[in-house]
Amino acid sequence: MTCKLVGLTLDDMEYMTIGQCLDYVDEYFRLKNGDKEETIRSAKQADFDSF
Repeated sequence: MTCKLVGLTLDDMEYMTIGQCLDYVDEYFRLKNGDKEETIRSAKQADFDSF
């Protein structure tokens, strides 16, 4: 159902791995909702201490 919602056809999915399908769906919804690119920050000493 989700693949149909994002426009993936059976032919498209035949040439994609399950990981690629999931990445496609994730990216589709991320862009549709207007989310910005995820930012990665460096771990600080407090992060290691709390771990």
